[in-house]
Amino acid sequence: MVDLRTVIPRPLVSHEIGKDGRVILLKPKFNSSFFKKYIMSRMKRPFYRIYLDEIGSAVWMKIDGKKCAATIADELYEEFKEKVEPRYERLWIFLVSMKRGKLVEF
Repeated sequence: MVDLRTVIPRPLVSHEIGKDGRVILLKPKFNSSFFKKYIMSRMKRPFYRIYLDEIGSAVWMKIDGKKCAATIADELYEEFKEKVEPRYERLWIFLVSMKRGKLVEF
């Protein structure tokens, strides 16, 4: 596994907070500047809405482009205790899936 002290995640998409307090990620349906300018502005729903659970929402709110992943994992443990164990492995799997989805970058 990679050293999480060297991984600093940075968000690539915007988000909003749902009625239940959980994070909803807003991923644009198109990446091309042409589509963004001419098509997305006319679309009723130009974003994919990705709903995160309680722990995923907490992780997302801690991702700021400054904190390393190990710090985020430790903060999650302080908040959720045993619910997030094994915290480093779980966070790494979550971050890798977010990177594959082009929602964060390292």
